[in-house]
Amino acid sequence: MNNLNPCESVQEKLSAYLDNELTQQEQQRMHVHIKNCPECTALLSELTALQSDVKGTLLEGIESMDSRSLQAIMQDKPARWLSAFGWGLLIIGALLLGGFFVWQFTTELLADNSVPWWVRFGILGFYCGLFLLFLGVLRQRLVARKTDKYKKVNI
Repeated sequence: MNNLNPCESVQEKLSAYLDNELTQQEQQRMHVHIKNCPECTALLSELTALQSDVKGTLLEGIESMDSRSLQAIMQDKPARWLSAFGWGLLIIGALLLGGFFVWQFTTELLADNSVPWWVRFGILGFYCGLFLLFLGVLRQRLVARKTDKYKKVNI
């Protein structure tokens, strides 16, 4: 990188400079160079204009969407019910399959006398703890879903 002249080095980092992704030292070096170099100043102006044009285009696309159709999409009851039903079945299935495999593993482990008792109870405690953590997180998510203050916010 030492082979680059100062303008080439600055031009490589102009996008990062514009997005405030540089360290403070790099920002200061870039600022000093841009202040004194008309070519880099012009390029920065072009990038700034391009960035604002892209933001404007995106905002126009969002604003042009009919707010009633967006609200209808977000409030579609059959889709919401199907989603809730699907998640419920997925959770129930995961719990049943996980429970079955843990039960099989545990009964085989407890029946095997060649494994020390403390290893058997350690593994049993691990799976019980994992299950209880899962239930705790699931309960927190369900409570948070009911009390979500952004639930009725329109996009």
